[in-house]
Amino acid sequence: MSPSIPSKPHQAAEVGRLVYLRYPHPRDREAFVEMRQKSKDHLQPWEPRPPKGFDAFGQDQFDFVYKSRSVPGQERLLIFAVADNALVGQASLGAITRGPLQSAYMGYWIGASHTGRGYMTEAVGLMLRHAFTTVRLHRVEVNIQPNNKPSLAVAKKSGFRLEGYSPRYLQIDGVWSDHERWAMTIEDWREFNAGRR
Repeated sequence: MSPSIPSKPHQAAEVGRLVYLRYPHPRDREAFVEMRQKSKDHLQPWEPRPPKGFDAFGQDQFDFVYKSRSVPGQERLLIFAVADNALVGQASLGAITRGPLQSAYMGYWIGASHTGRGYMTEAVGLMLRHAFTTVRLHRVEVNIQPNNKPSLAVAKKSGFRLEGYSPRYLQIDGVWSDHERWAMTIEDWREFNAGRR
């Protein structure tokens, strides 16, 4: 493990070569809010419009992410660069369903100044490992707008398979938007990773 990772390695939920994932901590507030604010133009076109009075690019969003630690059915992990411990983004599992489904929806975003470095592809791989080994899911689904080329590229590189197309699936920035539906089961994940050895 790199010495640049925090002195208490157990704080990291998953560790990769470029990034590591960990649960949010109050000390992350300033860096989180600063990055969200600086990345507003980059992120806003791909996100649902927040409720009236809720600042999705300020303190409200950090409070929401931090409090999610105690909400059943949610896993929100922050993404940090191994090289300098800089906060670079977030990966999430939502609507975690148990019983015969054992599934969740994945979401991910990265700050505008951290794109194009391979961070998100590795982070999604780490989040999948977390989903299938720690959270013990059987299936993970990610829904992506067809014109969101960077997110589609990450899904493809991570081993997701295209399952279908959902017209007007989700309201994004106030507009009902079409989405491609990509998914992976634990069997897919094992096969994908076995092929990379």
